[in-house]
This record gives sequence, structure tokens and C-alpha cells, in this order.
Amino acid sequence: MKKAIAMGLVAIFLASLFGAGYGLAAESLPRNETLYTANSAPPTNANPFTGGSVLGIDGLVFEPLFMFNFMTGELKPWLAESAKWVGDNVFEVKLRSGLKWQDGKPLTAEDVKFSYEYYEKIGLRNWGNLGLKEIKVVDDRTVQFIFEGTPNYQLWQLQMFFGWGQGALIVPKHVFENINPEDIPKMTFTGDEMKYLVGSGAYKLKEVVGQEKAILERNDDWWGVKVFGKPGPKYIVQLYVTDNNQAANMFIKGDLDVGTYYIDIVSAKQKNPKLASWLDKYPYFPPVAPVLLYFNTKHAPLDNPKVRRAIAMAINPYQIVNQGPISDLPKQVPFGPGLLTKWSDKVGIDGLISQYGWKYGDVAGAIKLLDEAGIKDTDGDGIREYNGKPLKLKFVTCAGCNDWLQAGEIIANQLKAVGIEVEIEKGDWTNFFMKSLQNGDFDLALHWSGTFQPSAYAVFNMLISKDGGANYGKYENPQVDQILQEFGKTVDENKEAQYIKQLCQIWLQDVPAVPVYMATLFYEANTEYWTNWPNEKNPYGVPIFWTNYGTWGTALALLGVKPAKAPASETTTTSSAPATTSSSGPSTSSSSESPASSTSSGGGGICGPAAVVLLAAVPLLMRRRR
Repeated sequence: MKKAIAMGLVAIFLASLFGAGYGLAAESLPRNETLYTANSAPPTNANPFTGGSVLGIDGLVFEPLFMFNFMTGELKPWLAESAKWVGDNVFEVKLRSGLKWQDGKPLTAEDVKFSYEYYEKIGLRNWGNLGLKEIKVVDDRTVQFIFEGTPNYQLWQLQMFFGWGQGALIVPKHVFENINPEDIPKMTFTGDEMKYLVGSGAYKLKEVVGQEKAILERNDDWWGVKVFGKPGPKYIVQLYVTDNNQAANMFIKGDLDVGTYYIDIVSAKQKNPKLASWLDKYPYFPPVAPVLLYFNTKHAPLDNPKVRRAIAMAINPYQIVNQGPISDLPKQVPFGPGLLTKWSDKVGIDGLISQYGWKYGDVAGAIKLLDEAGIKDTDGDGIREYNGKPLKLKFVTCAGCNDWLQAGEIIANQLKAVGIEVEIEKGDWTNFFMKSLQNGDFDLALHWSGTFQPSAYAVFNMLISKDGGANYGKYENPQVDQILQEFGKTVDENKEAQYIKQLCQIWLQDVPAVPVYMATLFYEANTEYWTNWPNEKNPYGVPIFWTNYGTWGTALALLGVKPAKAPASETTTTSSAPATTSSSGPSTSSSSESPASSTSSGGGGICGPAAVVLLAAVPLLMRRRR
């Protein structure tokens, strides 16, 4: 009896120990069937509409009509078999045959109509602004979007996939018609609300474990198996990893399979040769979009294109790349690699740059232009005067944006060489973006927003249209707006090339902003358990393993990996306990167990030496009761 009591005490103790954060027996997933990724935000919100924090809700659980590959510029049919304009104002989508929801019910054109209308009811989209008059179901596989007047064809094409305030995920009418759209923004779709996450995708949300992790489980009855094949991982686990150093250690140990963290990839590769990235040589990380130096064109003398060109010529991107953040050299037009690849030859971008562009690092040329603009150093102190005062420009950036800050300091030194003084003002993100950038309280600023777009039309519309969402410098040119208006009315690639050429020419002549370096996307993949990761030579997917980028290519990447034939018997134990938090926020130590070992993040449970002492005391208790 005493022995039974003692054993019971041991069992209670061990149960409390495991429940305190060790998770040694909570859940076992086969390592060779489980793909581990991570995010710096806890996976506590799985809302597919407002943008949750669980990777894959968009793209892997709920799917769009088309997927978009940002690295190649390809729009890939997904739920849609095809989509085309069948009239001047009628856009028709034909769905694939055999589509079905994860509860087995058929996915039809009624669901597509319902989904696009539901986004309007929630208040997330206003299709009427694009001229949409009616959504008509023709048959189970055909839906038509009917417009009033001539639609903006270019903008409507962007609504075929989801992300960045455009498009829609297709959701089941039979589930969501029973949910008041006004309640959607307040829902996290975790706990009891997970019952509403009935998608059509290759994965289901299996579990959200506090702030620690989210687990997706493969939907083996996915309609796409017949079209794309069965996905490799049975489970996809998203861990909560806040620290770059922590992520680096997990990659080196093989506890993370893929992620987007800023780590010393060279050092990590030396310690774990199975690590891969987009490029197989320096700089390893892929350049994805140019970072732009914005001019506030409402502030004199930056309202003068000659002065803006002089500043562009004074900038030397080679120094920024070599001394500043990991990056690549830019083109002078504001395109990322996908659009450059698609349009470069058709538009003759290199020829345009040669004809209308400038020469970076041309100090003598910059000095000549500033002199011509009447901005000279009249008192010999090395700083030019404008309207009788020293020319000082305020450069704003966020304190935590190290790459922008480093580049800004280099630019300030480069402009000093031509007689322009630059004062750098740092602030938190809210003050930098909302107060300074949005309100025009700056002279110079770095930002990439507006260039991370899927089409040339979208880039120029964002950057230099009068009301463009990323036209932070308030540049205005009626000719640009007229070209964009005509551009929006065509899907003829020859006409598109013509408009792109004209806009590139205006960009190079007016210099509304200057590309100063290519922003890189930090991307690491581990080939120990999973192979066929996308890379420069095989860009079938996009290396962005953040939430809310699923239909931009993340889902394509995760669906394309293949097992590396790890031993079938190998398993790992993962914890079901939430991450430890403190009054100052989530712990920056390991807040979730690594796939291959059990660790504790500290805090409210028994850990370290105390656990050893208590374990050692158990035999003593048992001996005393004999």
C-alpha cells in the first residue's frame, strides 16, 4: 500500500513537472514527417480575413483563385482553372472540377460569389471603387464579375490572389453565412472558434498551443493531390522564436527546417553544412525589392528635379552595399527581380537607363548640377547655401531599422562631399512612419514600400500616382496620371510595355525617388529532413516564411518540399504548454521546445537544479516509507 502511495506521488510529481513546461510526454510527432518553421510573433490568431499570426492560414488552409510567385512574377491558377475577360466589362472565372471543402462538401461558384461579397460586408474591400456592379453565378464552375463602364483591368487582375489589401480567400458559404460579418474582426478562430476553419486547402489547423506553437496537419483528401501531388510534410509546426541568435542555434542543431531570420549564414553553414539559402554563394540571401531614398518634393529645393538628380548622382550604392547592410546593387528603376526579369528585354530598361538615367557616385556631375541650380557654397565653409541659409536636409528613419540607419549614415557622408548637410532623426516605428513619413515631416527618408508589388502598374500606381499609397514624397505629374489611366484599361502586353517604357523614362528624368540598394530577404532552409527548397535555380516558390504571405508564394514553397528520407522510427517530443511570459512581454529565451529536444523557457514551472533535487528526493521518500 505504501509503495502504491509512493508511486502515486511520483506519478503526480512527474505529471506536474511535465505540465510545468517540459512537455516530455505531451505530444509526439514523427520528425521525418514534420516540418518546423518559426515566426517572431506568437501564433495566437488564426483569423483568415484580418490577417492572423498563424502561418499558412492563407494558402494552405484557405485558398485563393490564383497563387502569385513574387520571385518570378507568375500568376498561377489554383482554385481557378482559368480567368479571362469575355467582354469589355465582364471578367469570367472558371473553377477546376472536383473542388471540395475539408468537410467533404463541394466548392462551387456560389462560394466564390459569397466570399467576394462577404469581404465587402466585413468592410475589408470595396469592389465598387473598382467599378464592380454584380457578381453572377453562371453554373457550379463559372462565375462572372460584371463591371459598370470600362474597368481598371490592371487593378482587377490583382484581386485574383490575396494579400496586401487586395483579393479574397475563398471561404465556404455554408459555414460563414451563419457568422455575422461584424463579429469577424474580433474573432481569433482559435479554441472553440476553430470549428469555423473549414478550408479547401492541403492542411488543416490541428492545434494552437498558447503562445508556443501552431500545428497544421495534412489534409490527405485535398482536391489538389490529383493536380499538384500530395504535400511532403504530414505536419507543419510554427514555433514562436523571437531572437535571431536563438533561431541561428536552432538551425545549427537541426531543430528548425526553414525560416526568415537575420543570422550569420556563413558561420551557420560552417557548423551545419546541410543549411541552404536562395543563393549558393555570397550574399546568400535573395534581393527582392529596391530600398528607395524618398524626396519630399513639396520642400524646396527638393521640388527641383535638377537637385534630386544631383543627390542621386552623389549617392554611391557600392559603398552602401560593401559597408552597410547585406544587399545587392539596384537598377535605377523601382522594380524587384520578378518584374525586372519579366519586362527588362521587352521595355529595354538598360537602354532607357543609359539614355535618361544618371551615373551613381558621380561627385563632379552632382556638383555641376547643384551649381547650375544656384545652390553654391558662398562662404567657403563646405556647406552650400539655399536662399541665404546653409542647405540642411532632415533624414528620418526608425531607430530599430538598422539597415536603413546604416545606409542613411553612409548617404549623409556622401552628400557632405557635395556640400549638403544631412541631419538624421531616429524615432520608433509609429513616429517614423505615421508622423514623419505619412505627414510629410521630412526631407529625405528610406523605405521600400510600394515596390514590393506584383505588377509594373501596381508599382508605379503606388509610387508616383497623385494619390499613390507609397507616394510619400507627394510627387505630382499629370502626365503620369494620364498614362496610368490608359495603362489600367489594357491587358495587351505590347501596350503594357509601351506604358512601362514611358513611365520609366519619366522616373529617370524626374527622379521622384532613388533606388539605393536592394533589400534582401533573410531565408534559411535545412536539408537534413526536407529537400527541394526553392532557390535561385529553382524559384518555384517564394522564401517568405511570414504569416499573411501564403498566396504570395509561401504556400507554393511549403507544398514543394520533399522528404530527405530520414529514419522512419525517429520521433520528436513537443510541448503543449504555453510559452512563459513576464510583465515586460514574451521571454526572449526559447519560448518553445525545439523539435529534437525538450527545453524550458523558465518561469512558472520547476526547472534546472530544483528539478534535479526533487527527482533525487523521490527515492528517499520511497525508502522512508518501506
